[in-house]
Amino acid sequence: MAVGEVHIIGAGVVGLATAAACVERGFKVTIVDREGVAAGASQGNAGAIAWTDVAPLASPGVWKKAASWLLDPLGPLAVRPAYAFQVVPWMVRFLAASSPDRVASSTKAIAALNAQAMPAWERLWRASGTHNQVRRDGCLEVFDRQADLEQARNGWAKQREHGIRVEKLTVSELRDLEPGFSGAVIGGALVPDWVQLDDPKTLCTSIANWLAARDVKFEAASVAQIREESGTVVLTSDDGRTYQSDKAVIACGAWSKHLAAQLGDSVPLDTERGYNITLPEPGVEIRRFIMLPGHGFVLSHLSGGLRIGGAVEFGGLKLPPNWKRVDAMVTKAKRILPELNTGTGQRWMGFRPSMPDSLPVIGLSSAASNVAYAFGHAHHGLTQSAATGELVAQLLSGQSPELDLHPFRATRF
Repeated sequence: MAVGEVHIIGAGVVGLATAAACVERGFKVTIVDREGVAAGASQGNAGAIAWTDVAPLASPGVWKKAASWLLDPLGPLAVRPAYAFQVVPWMVRFLAASSPDRVASSTKAIAALNAQAMPAWERLWRASGTHNQVRRDGCLEVFDRQADLEQARNGWAKQREHGIRVEKLTVSELRDLEPGFSGAVIGGALVPDWVQLDDPKTLCTSIANWLAARDVKFEAASVAQIREESGTVVLTSDDGRTYQSDKAVIACGAWSKHLAAQLGDSVPLDTERGYNITLPEPGVEIRRFIMLPGHGFVLSHLSGGLRIGGAVEFGGLKLPPNWKRVDAMVTKAKRILPELNTGTGQRWMGFRPSMPDSLPVIGLSSAASNVAYAFGHAHHGLTQSAATGELVAQLLSGQSPELDLHPFRATRF
């Protein structure tokens, strides 16, 4: 018997995982999304369960690196001129989050949440029968510049402090693992416990089908308003439809900010626009997930081809894509993999919902205890989704969550 009704706003991977955890606890669940299952960042990501990545973007030395990146409009970090003024408040908070104390606190919180990521995903994969869509071949971090390699060693040390295995590799060892690497590669490392999906869109669709078979309803609507009324949550769509529920979850990624604000929580959420291209016939065999940290993008071999993607662009939700950013990544990828065939491919741009301290917002609304937040995961949305879903379901069930959610509260800024 259902213990109550929950409406989840957002049919991305976080919303789907939250629905799964709520169903397990006996809730009657409806998912409301303006475009459908995995229509946004959940379909266009690189397909990595990056639980071994514990470092926030903000760091004491990040501004020195960011300054050089910003000089290159097609580099790893860019701010569109038309959006420069709007992003200033986010950047100010990002600077504040770059202090050594704040970075240490953020790292601790990310590591704690990521430590729950794989166990939570294992439970969801088993329950939904999607365990066969997972590969466990590890991740290679690859460098073509000595300065970037030296800096990465500090990050590897931090990962090892949290019990994460990182194996430094020579050039010859890297080529043994990936023979297609060019002479530009000077070193790197293997992160053996990294996990990758065959395709993130396929996984989301499979989970959605499994949820539908368990009587989860899917509604196509853009939620424009949310309010609490006499113990009931009322959702109103932009076309005037109304939904009432005992509880609700805001999990609509980059579109979550205005809904949280209606409940009195002003969160500094912005969007890191990510770009990629998927090459159906790349001409090279990639055996593992490959990160190019010095250039801010990755190479991910999915079931539908090789996906080259990443980088960060601040440009909000409305500006048109700058496809030259894709071309720049492809050019750099060919420096590492000279035999890469880039003749055909599908380009994509999506919105990562990002908080200045790299921590998502997970917890109850400060004004409505029957509304939970599950957004702002930035680069870790896929990674942290299953764990987030379980934590939110625990909150909605009146249980004490298994993780201290104080660092993830909406009111921390």
